[in-house]
Amino acid sequence: MYQIIANTLFQNKICRLPGIGTLTIVAHSAKTDFVNARIISPTETINFLAEDNHEKVFNEFSAICELLQNKLNEKGSFSLKGIGIFTKDKAGKIRFNPIAIDREFIPPITAERVIRQDATHAILVGDQQTTNVRMNEYFNEKPPLKERWWVWATILAAIGIGVLLFYFYHHGFKSLGNIHY
Repeated sequence: MYQIIANTLFQNKICRLPGIGTLTIVAHSAKTDFVNARIISPTETINFLAEDNHEKVFNEFSAICELLQNKLNEKGSFSLKGIGIFTKDKAGKIRFNPIAIDREFIPPITAERVIRQDATHAILVGDQQTTNVRMNEYFNEKPPLKERWWVWATILAAIGIGVLLFYFYHHGFKSLGNIHY
């Protein structure tokens, strides 16, 4: 009789139990473990939100919930197969302990990163489509040598000025020729 709660919960991901609370299934996505080169499987957990107000809500579980509340009042706990255990503390508050899913059913998967050097695929760069080979060539190109002719021209000019200064230092300005005005 109580199996209908588990079936409804796993199919609809939510199950409202009048007078008790709401069970919901929360999905957690897969996680990558780069250090150990594996992917950890996605998991689901069951959350319980106890009903605070005691307003009378009726649904298909109303009769089952009354029986469940009677067992909680008598024994203090009740186990739903495949879901978890409901307990009632001395203050009358209902608590829920979900059953953890066995990790054997969802083992981690070994994953290796594969980089193929000879594979070609199209990629979008800005608004233009190109290939990974062209982009690899673009980034591995050596920058063109800058024209440095002006460096050599400056060196030659400095040598020429140096020779002229040396000449004028030893011979003076009078040796330029016989210029008469």
